[in-house]
Amino acid sequence: MSAAHELTIVMADPGFEGPLPGGPKTSVLSLAAVESIDVKRDKSYYFVFTSASGLELVAELVHAANSVHRLRALFVRADVECTWFIPMFERANLRTLRNTLMHTDPAVPQRVINAWQMGAQDQLIADATVSDDRLFVRSCALESFEVRFDDVPALARLSERERASFVIDPDGSYLYWEASDTHVGLEMVRFAIDPTFRETALLGKLAFDRRFGDAVRVIREETGLRQTDISGLSARQVSRIEAGSGTPRQQTLRKMAAAHALTVPEYLDRVSERLEALPRA
Repeated sequence: MSAAHELTIVMADPGFEGPLPGGPKTSVLSLAAVESIDVKRDKSYYFVFTSASGLELVAELVHAANSVHRLRALFVRADVECTWFIPMFERANLRTLRNTLMHTDPAVPQRVINAWQMGAQDQLIADATVSDDRLFVRSCALESFEVRFDDVPALARLSERERASFVIDPDGSYLYWEASDTHVGLEMVRFAIDPTFRETALLGKLAFDRRFGDAVRVIREETGLRQTDISGLSARQVSRIEAGSGTPRQQTLRKMAAAHALTVPEYLDRVSERLEALPRA
């Protein structure tokens, strides 16, 4: 996760419904209160709430914060017909910025601010929509992603009728299709569309699998067991796990835990302890 920063929430939308996240590093100010702050010298990140019809009121603040790269989000509540969005921006002498987020649901900006407070804005989902065979996702860092349903194995099995029937986890951890019990997080979307991200993720998994296998081997040797002593598993299967071929399935874990006279949670706790003790590459 990224480091957490001081956040300044500027509430200039009297029609916004719902509580705003608070915290030790978060200030919620009115537009009038911000006028006494030198935004260009202030080091906090700014999140500005307004309505489409109220853009003119925040234009000066948005220009100032954006000019010093401190504007992290301009939340614009859609209180006019969509055909008037661009004229409202022109009226305020503003252009739509990469970090402009139009919304009708207060949960969307709330997710964004919660994610920034945790330093997890790059990992969590702010909003998503479906158009034809595409899923469009926006992260809480306000980065946009587009992926074909057929390019994500978990989504490829959804029927056309099911595609738009999802909900967003309250904190943005994943999208959920209840009919098929399908969960898709931002990492899965990135994995499908970004070769560099996919390569990095695969290398990270490979490194974890190797360390997991080392921990499994250490525990087995500490217990005095041979690879042939795991009831229900062949020596070859145990050898593959210890070589880092992949994290074992639940059924395999039960057999490994039983061989050590442990429950699965107890066995995984011991694996976690050994992982912490192993040197990192």
